[in-house]
Amino acid sequence: MPSSLKRVALAFAAATGLTHAAYADPHLMYLPGHGPQRSEQAATMLYFGGPVFGKVKVVSVMWGPKVNAQVVAGIGGFYQAVTNSTWFDILAQYETNLVGVNGHAGTNQTISRGSFAGQVVIAPHNTASLLTDKAVEKELLVQIKAGKLPAPDANTVYMTYFPPGVTITLGGLQSCSSFGAYHNGFMSKLYGGVFYGVMPDCGYSFAGISIVSSHELAEATTDVYPTPGSHPKYPQAWNSSNGSEIGDLCEGTSGTVKTAKGSYSVQQVFSNTVNACTSGNYSSP
Repeated sequence: MPSSLKRVALAFAAATGLTHAAYADPHLMYLPGHGPQRSEQAATMLYFGGPVFGKVKVVSVMWGPKVNAQVVAGIGGFYQAVTNSTWFDILAQYETNLVGVNGHAGTNQTISRGSFAGQVVIAPHNTASLLTDKAVEKELLVQIKAGKLPAPDANTVYMTYFPPGVTITLGGLQSCSSFGAYHNGFMSKLYGGVFYGVMPDCGYSFAGISIVSSHELAEATTDVYPTPGSHPKYPQAWNSSNGSEIGDLCEGTSGTVKTAKGSYSVQQVFSNTVNACTSGNYSSP
């Protein structure tokens, strides 16, 4: 982990007393009818001093052998395409070479295209059908320590997919009834920050899964340390004044990343440059 990001992580751990624990409740991607109402109207993304992923490396993690076969077969190609696309280029505007609106010094990072770092099917030690976020965190760390997952660095995110019938709970809410996905992270004494996305199986088509995945990837890249609520603060990075991330303001929108081998559905994200959700088609070599 670069020294600047290590200082951020250590400062946050010291301020909160966390060493191996979730940073805070992550920012959920709520299902319709749940959570706050959000709108792109008159919104602006603001910087609060936290880090971003400068060059994200996505590891897709399959929670056992029964994950949806379409996800297993297709999500790697999806991440390979979107991390190297004009859709991802939109995130470059959210650099951190500036002072936060709260007066906090920035982390002096720029965001460039990322990469797909591979796919792993883990054999989880925890085979329960009802999992807390804490249990997901613990399992990921067990798999990393065992060498089943590649060790993380400051740009690694483990985008984790679950089989049908597995429910994840967080803050009294359940996956697929209140929320569809989220991203989060925890501090490990061995590895520093460990970051991940949780994508439960809610019965979506592959296009729906890729839209949800792009939502979480964009938000994880531009707001590494998510926290809930309507009052964003350091160590968060880019949020609106009421705590929405760049995907939250554009839920219900979509676009297409075209490649030579086909296309993938993505969610649009909010752009400060045009003060609106992005629109149109995107391309990937």
